[in-house]
Amino acid sequence: MNKGNRRFNWHHLGLALILILSVILNFYKLGQEGIGNTYYSAAVKSMLDSWHNFFFNSFDPKGFITIDKPPVDFWFQALSAYIFGFKGWSLFLPQALAGVFAVALLYHLVARVFGRGAGLLAALFLAITPIVVAADRTNEVDSMLMFVSLIATWALSKAVEQKQLKWLIISFFIVGVGFNIKMMEAFLVLPAFYLYYLITPKISWKKKFVHLMAATVVLLTVSLSWSVIVDSIPSDQRPYVGSTQDNSMVTLAIGYNGINRLLGQQRGGQGNSHFGAQQGQQFGGWNNTSNAYRNSGMNSNNRMDRMINSGGSQFMRARMNNGGNSFSGYGQTGNPGPLRLLTTPELDGQLSWLLPGDLIAIISLLWGTSIRTAPDRKRQTVILWAVWVLTMLVFFSVAKRFSSYYMVMMAPGIAALAGAGFKQMWCQWREQGKVEKWFLPIALLGTVFFEISIVWKYPAWRGPLSIGIGLLAILALFCLLLNKTMVKKSISILAAIMGVCALVAAPSAWAMTPIEYGGSVTKPFAGPELQNQHGRDEVSVNSRLENYLKANYHNGTYLVATLNATSAAPIILDTGLPVMAMGGFMGNDPALSVEKLQKLVNEGQIRYFLIQGRSFGGQQSEVLNWIKNNCTVVPTNKWQNSQSGQGQERGGMGFRNASMTLYEYMKNK
Repeated sequence: MNKGNRRFNWHHLGLALILILSVILNFYKLGQEGIGNTYYSAAVKSMLDSWHNFFFNSFDPKGFITIDKPPVDFWFQALSAYIFGFKGWSLFLPQALAGVFAVALLYHLVARVFGRGAGLLAALFLAITPIVVAADRTNEVDSMLMFVSLIATWALSKAVEQKQLKWLIISFFIVGVGFNIKMMEAFLVLPAFYLYYLITPKISWKKKFVHLMAATVVLLTVSLSWSVIVDSIPSDQRPYVGSTQDNSMVTLAIGYNGINRLLGQQRGGQGNSHFGAQQGQQFGGWNNTSNAYRNSGMNSNNRMDRMINSGGSQFMRARMNNGGNSFSGYGQTGNPGPLRLLTTPELDGQLSWLLPGDLIAIISLLWGTSIRTAPDRKRQTVILWAVWVLTMLVFFSVAKRFSSYYMVMMAPGIAALAGAGFKQMWCQWREQGKVEKWFLPIALLGTVFFEISIVWKYPAWRGPLSIGIGLLAILALFCLLLNKTMVKKSISILAAIMGVCALVAAPSAWAMTPIEYGGSVTKPFAGPELQNQHGRDEVSVNSRLENYLKANYHNGTYLVATLNATSAAPIILDTGLPVMAMGGFMGNDPALSVEKLQKLVNEGQIRYFLIQGRSFGGQQSEVLNWIKNNCTVVPTNKWQNSQSGQGQERGGMGFRNASMTLYEYMKNK
């Protein structure tokens, strides 16, 4: 009895320590991340102004245009800001909590099938996954999508175990909720879900297909419900759908947040070719600078700062697509290919640490399985997690437009397979089978060598971390050999501890970097490169401009109109007043026609226009020409600061005074 209680206490102590670690990684120094991604932060502030803005996910307080994501996670952020006040950490709180809850839920999902030891390992691996930690500390929505997907997985496992349709319906309903967090990315779990249910024993094939068809109907209904409601409302009674060319939320879901991610098309389905080419020429050397940084260690601060000050980081934060590859951290997501996640420097250190071990783990977990017999509960669950990882591995290997933090969705599958697999390989080693006893040393060595290859790209981290990982692995293997006859249990425990430490040392070091150096809240990533990111999230806030505009502001009108949300977001956050982003996030959306603009200025809704010095095509060019031809330039001495403004943390959005012109419309001109 006492022995059982002792095991029970040690197990719960281990889980408690892992959850405490997750809380520390997600919450410690969370306030240093500023206000977050200002594009989304401004939207949350606008959503707090009215239920109309709240429902439609409006970017601006007057509900002119929406942001480029569905609303569910931002509803949680708005609720948090309403309760705790509008602060950066209150916007990050839902995601940070979702990250911790995901660790606990993954433990439950793995432990109930593979045992407590496997559950603890899986929870630990997820808690220290660098890109997960980086995303948890921002107002990006990926962490919430990961958590919701794990809830759907739990409901699916109940459906299989109890063979009840209601749990399958609940599971697919929750996936539909996930669709309303980040649209098509939520569907990446579906191949694993469908196959998992199809291979369920003791349910007839007819019943399986009927059940899956019913669940799919629920999935599509829930997924498209909000989008269809938005599209069914007359366009003059709701905001324009940002990042689209046709003002349709369904198009946003299927196009920009779906197919375009795979094919690499520009925001909204139509990019500005002139702007893209111009920026590509200006900032095309950014990836080379990143590589030079890695090659020279940590001694390139001045060079990186010069690149940052020249505007390179602003382009990165704008999420533009350069040659089919979107920026991730200080570099790109690499070229499409089967080894992309293993060989691309900006991706491998974010997520891929345990992938070599996962490959051996799948073999180990399925060893001895016969195709002719129905899989048992364990093997069925292995197939679920393996297809989860494989589907996302294929997608991220071929997709042309994504950022590294999108891979947060893949992390639970990698962690689950590693946790279950290494425990299984440990048992196979102790049983001293003929072939399967070699799975553990092969997996440990292969994973450690891969981790060292990642660390080796960073000279400043190369020595101590690589040596430490290698020594731990060698000692673990030595203890395994000593323990071959299973004479001493203490040696067995020591081997396990050192093996786990060898596996988690490098990703833990990466996961700590957002705390140590401050995270990148607009395009989250982790790693040594964060050390050189200081200053790149600072923007100049022109208080004199804002005071000038407020002095001439009339309630119910727009304080100012800008070409894009990049310029509008800081002003909304500072003043809380309506600012129109005429062309949406990057200025490419045809949300405002010349006719509508004329109507608004004649009604006195818009008086001032803050314009950046760059050219646009199509409707945006017509609007810009109308402003230049019908408005008067406001002298800069009336609204520009005499000196460049003090930097203020705005998560990567902002504008530079030197590139701005303020226009005023006067009826009697």
